[in-house]
Amino acid sequence: MINVPVITRRELNSLFLSPTAYVVLTGFAFVQGLLFANVLGPHVDPVLTCELITFRIPLYLLMAATPVLTMRLLSEETAGGTIETMMTAPVTEAELVLGKFAGVLVFAMVMFLPIGAQMAFLGLHEPLDAGATLAGSMGLFLLTAQFLSVGLLCSALTRMQIAAAIMSFAALLALCSASYLAGGSRGGLGSLLRYLSPPGHYTGFSRGIVDTRDVAYFVVTTALLLVLTVRALQLRKWR
Repeated sequence: MINVPVITRRELNSLFLSPTAYVVLTGFAFVQGLLFANVLGPHVDPVLTCELITFRIPLYLLMAATPVLTMRLLSEETAGGTIETMMTAPVTEAELVLGKFAGVLVFAMVMFLPIGAQMAFLGLHEPLDAGATLAGSMGLFLLTAQFLSVGLLCSALTRMQIAAAIMSFAALLALCSASYLAGGSRGGLGSLLRYLSPPGHYTGFSRGIVDTRDVAYFVVTTALLLVLTVRALQLRKWR
């Protein structure tokens, strides 16, 4: 795994030189800030504001940002033919996937810097619960990692960036809507759909509750998606 840091730095350099990435950064900060300002008032409740705006809203913004950030990660390499060159070098598919994933994950953490500023502002009104804040931050990190792994897999499945973005958005929308599709069903399918839906596991974190079952859900699904991405690259290599 010695090549992972090199690929990560290469991906970060590419992201910070991309106009599209800056559009995402600006758009995320603008919408997040607009919603944050909309709930402020003379009787602001820091706890409620922190839960709703600082942790809940990013769930939906991520659905829009993830496809844009991940669509080019592997599809661009495939379309340009550079992935074949990389695969002939002493770089494994796993190193390539982990490097790309780490790079875009670090970029996403930079995208969340305005949230830290919002939390600091709320702390001026009333001290925030450190445990709840850490739990929410942990949940946001795990959710982001899962969403980005979905986008990375979609990028590995096609040479077209637009197709990768559409596939990624559709997959995220389906995952987040799974619990609504289940409705009040108590059968096996309904329980499975509710379990697969990220919002159900993320809600506890946003309320300051860390459940090991929710942590395991995000870690296992993210790891599985990364393994599937590696497998997709390996199958493409032998075509």
